Amino acid sequence: MLEAFFTALMVLVCVGTVAFAGLTFKKLYQGQR
Repeated sequence: MLEAFFTALMVLVCVGTVAFAGLTFKKLYQGQR
């Protein structure tokens, strides 16, 4: 049970990091144009 919780937490952190990086990259790309 604890392993599943930590796995879900890791997945959430990974998804959040990817989403944040994507938004930052998008803003930088739009700012250059």
